[in-house]
Amino acid sequence: MIKTSLEEIASLTGGEIAAGGGALEVESVSISSAVPADLFVAVKGEKTDGALFIGRAFENGFKAALTHSLDPSCPMPQILVKDSVEALSKLAKANLEKRRKKPGFTEIALTGSVGKTTTKDILFQLFSPLAPTAANEGSFNNELGLPLTCLKVGEETRYLVAEMGANKIGDIARLFSIAPCDVALELRVGFAHEGEFGSRENIFRAKSELVRNLGPFDTAVLNAQDRRVREMASLTRARVRWFSLDFLAGMEACAKGLEMDELGRPSFELILEGKAAGRVRLPLLGEHNASNAVAAAACAKVCGVPDEEIVSGLSGLRGVSPHRLSLFENRSLGKDCLILDDTFNANPDSMSNCVKIAERMAKEKGRDLLFILSPMLELGERGEEYHRQIGRAVRDFSASLIVVCQDKEKDALARAYIEQVPGAELVRSLKEAKEEAEQFVQKAQRPLVVLKGSHAFHLDSLAEDLEKGK
Repeated sequence: MIKTSLEEIASLTGGEIAAGGGALEVESVSISSAVPADLFVAVKGEKTDGALFIGRAFENGFKAALTHSLDPSCPMPQILVKDSVEALSKLAKANLEKRRKKPGFTEIALTGSVGKTTTKDILFQLFSPLAPTAANEGSFNNELGLPLTCLKVGEETRYLVAEMGANKIGDIARLFSIAPCDVALELRVGFAHEGEFGSRENIFRAKSELVRNLGPFDTAVLNAQDRRVREMASLTRARVRWFSLDFLAGMEACAKGLEMDELGRPSFELILEGKAAGRVRLPLLGEHNASNAVAAAACAKVCGVPDEEIVSGLSGLRGVSPHRLSLFENRSLGKDCLILDDTFNANPDSMSNCVKIAERMAKEKGRDLLFILSPMLELGERGEEYHRQIGRAVRDFSASLIVVCQDKEKDALARAYIEQVPGAELVRSLKEAKEEAEQFVQKAQRPLVVLKGSHAFHLDSLAEDLEKGK
């Protein structure tokens, strides 16, 4: 954050300083009292109220608080506002406006139904070796995550990579009003949150808000292989550039000669503006990550990153956010067992990608395959059919299946998996899932255990235990 006084923060947010310290300056912000920063923003959530932790924030070294409710017992300076979330957004918007007054700053925003966070991580790793770069933590891309990301921008920040998510129409437009970008990347219009949006057409409307808001001097980078993303070209005033995993003419970035190794890691010749830039060997799993890499390459090219830096950056990726197709060994289960952890969340697209990758790995390495799945949420009326499709894919490879569903209200989704796979088991806890997995591993020759499901079912906790050898 660019250094700002409490007096200015109060003015920007429409708040009042309840105690002294108006001349005090802050350079960092946090909504967690346990994550030290200069300014604590007290957010009222569904389960707790951040205003109850103002005193703890003071004890942990915060200089001041921005809050909707004062703590009169705390001597720390406090700015009283009507709505802390709205105030946070105003502060973030003002911080970007300050940075934009000086040259040498570019914001890349991206959205899509699948692949956002991985592509954001790739972009961060392409830009950060070249100049100071800010980006979202994990998939923190909502009304809190985006403003907090914008407040990472300081005087010397050269690039901001802003992942924007949406649960309803209007969300991305609101995020764009906080952080209007120079380059907008549209990945894919898929099935995620179809239940909340009501239809895939509404998902298209929501995702297209990003390019609809661009100006004539901005750039929209669009996926030429997604029909709905292609339609966005007519909705924007911006210059349009394209990317494609297939080798096509007229692409800012595309791939040629795509190959997959025995673990499902892609390699390809990267083509930038019609010219071969070099061979990329991704350390990530799955063909879909090759598409994410090409998308990131297109954005980097638009932003002037040299071809050789793009090629070396993609081949040298150091990994992405946790629980995204992470492969590790676990010997605590009693054998040479591989675990594929893709538990960050789940929708039909990402689930299908995960199943394909796992099946390829099992076939190439001669491994016995066990899927531990949880239901996919927010899919609306077609939810059970999407689960049946995944169940059939598991059955067709003769894989074993354990379904973890702690919420009996979601049993219809769980059973839509199970009914497709002979011998599939339904369990009610992570402990039961692990016990069933141990029995599978003991019987298997060379087991591969795959974990995937919506975040609400906490399969990531089981994955973490297995990675630690518990």
